[in-house]
Amino acid sequence: MDVATFPLVWRWTQPSHAVLPVDVLQALQPLTTTQIEALGHSTTKSFGSTMVQHSATGNADETSRWLASLPLRGGRVIAVWNKDTALSLPWQTFVTYWNDFCYPSSDDVDIFIEGGPLALKWRHDETFEYDVDAL
Repeated sequence: MDVATFPLVWRWTQPSHAVLPVDVLQALQPLTTTQIEALGHSTTKSFGSTMVQHSATGNADETSRWLASLPLRGGRVIAVWNKDTALSLPWQTFVTYWNDFCYPSSDDVDIFIEGGPLALKWRHDETFEYDVDAL
């Protein structure tokens, strides 16, 4: 699937929301339903006692700094909105534009390390949950 046909592409191409740079859009790689199923996506999966929360209700730059401080440096992650909607993107893109991928009140997004475990969750109450033991 091309990012141009991705169901949420309007979030990153409409002036009323955000217009991401062309090179950033080109780095977004939508996943097929089969690829999403292989992740074992489950919005009901909870983290254990090693979970750290971050409230993103304040300054977006503060949240970007918090995300950048996590040991998920480099590489790609997979953002999963639901069983049919997910994409692979560079971690740094997520850190920089996180609030264009995670909308308050409407989104629950699971963030997997590409080829690895579920490490981060965005909850519609504007909270990130990070699993310290994921890496």
